[in-house]
Amino acid sequence: MIEFEFEEDRKFFENLILGSKDDSLEDYSMLFDFRHKEIKRREFNKIRNQVFKELIAQDGLECQLHFDCCDENSGYAVDHLIPLTTNKLNKEIRKLPPELKKKVVSQYFGSNQIYNLVIACNNCNNFKKHKFPTKDLIQKILKNRIK
Repeated sequence: MIEFEFEEDRKFFENLILGSKDDSLEDYSMLFDFRHKEIKRREFNKIRNQVFKELIAQDGLECQLHFDCCDENSGYAVDHLIPLTTNKLNKEIRKLPPELKKKVVSQYFGSNQIYNLVIACNNCNNFKKHKFPTKDLIQKILKNRIK
């Protein structure tokens, strides 16, 4: 079972990821890794080039995000569908204030598993940052990868 720190986080991800009542968030456990961001970033840096090649073989050299700012001439990057770290839930669900002279504290969610990675043009990657794609986009990307 995926162990979220807060039940409302589980509900957020169920709403974001699940497509039908037959789906279970447990089917998507490979998207999550609650370890510290620095550990995950170090690991990702070691596999980035290989994952990039695997994603191109799997999906082609095309931006999977296609935000309004999409520009494939900007180059390509590997992006995490579920960000490694985000403060969105702490800001929007728990309404936590920023720490003194800092941002609202972040939580660690996304994994480095290939299921959680996509090719994105640099513009879309920079636009997305630590945000989540829409439910429709996540389901479109995941439908061919999981199950």
